[in-house]
Amino acid sequence: RGQEGAAPDAPVHSHLGIAGVTGFLFQDLTANPLDYVEGGALNARRVEISEYLDATHPDLTSFYKQGGKLIVTVGTNDSLASPGAQLDYYQSVIDRMGRDAVDRFARLWVMPQGGHGLSGNAYNVNGLGQPQPTTTIPNTIDRVGMMVDWVENGAAPPMHATLTAGARSLPLCSYPAYPRYQGGGLPTDQASSYDCAQE
Repeated sequence: RGQEGAAPDAPVHSHLGIAGVTGFLFQDLTANPLDYVEGGALNARRVEISEYLDATHPDLTSFYKQGGKLIVTVGTNDSLASPGAQLDYYQSVIDRMGRDAVDRFARLWVMPQGGHGLSGNAYNVNGLGQPQPTTTIPNTIDRVGMMVDWVENGAAPPMHATLTAGARSLPLCSYPAYPRYQGGGLPTDQASSYDCAQE
């Protein structure tokens, strides 16, 4: 209800993002988040909370020099945390610090079709527009183990990794690389059928 084109009796959609708007911004959980007007009465509050909720400073030199490590996996279908904004931020870090420096302490993997929490289902058509069965996207990878190994043993995670789910697997490519299907009838549910391309 309230979304453009929705029927007046449509169900209300609610998620954490709404509580963020009504709680952090409005400071009133009963408020209607659709009442927000950019530049309006709540603009000063938006600016205030942006200082700590929307931290986008691209210079992570201090974090890196103190031994900080960062592993981020972004799902391209995340409807709660904008994948585009996350990619833009990571690109700004690369632009500021240089790719070689960033690769020494950070990884950002992009998971096609992954939602918030990296869950999701494959579409019912493949990259060539051909029908395919809808299946759960492989999303198992030991990021915690990778982080521990990186911090405690100095073993950096690979630039490209593999997600698994039973016999199925998909590649995780380190941004700005992306998984490109090799074609030729190769199985679409195997990481080996993809290259991590960068164009």
